[in-house]
Amino acid sequence: MKISTKLFEVLRMIGRLWTDLPLLFRLLKAWKNGSYRGLSVRTLASMVAALLYVLSPVDLIPDFIPGIGLIDDAAVLAFLLHNMAQDLAAFRAWEQSRVKM
Repeated sequence: MKISTKLFEVLRMIGRLWTDLPLLFRLLKAWKNGSYRGLSVRTLASMVAALLYVLSPVDLIPDFIPGIGLIDDAAVLAFLLHNMAQDLAAFRAWEQSRVKM
C-alpha cells in the first residue's frame, strides 16, 4: 500500500470523529441509563482502554506539542470508532427505531 493511500485512510478515519463521536456519546449515555444493552464486554473494554489513553498524560506524542500533540489521541479515537462501526450502526438503528415509536 502506498504511503499516500495509507495517509488518506488515516485522515478519513480522523474525519469520521466529527460524525461518529456524538453518536458514541449518545450510545454511552443510553448504556449508562440502562435503555441500551447491545454492547459486548470486548467493546466496553476497548472504549475504556481508549479513554484511559486519551486521558493519560503519557502519550506517544506529548499533548503539549502545539499542532501535533493531539494527533495520537485523535488516531486512537478514530481507530476505536472504526472498530466499533458495527456497534455504532446497530445503535443508530436502535435509536431510529425508538424515534418512530
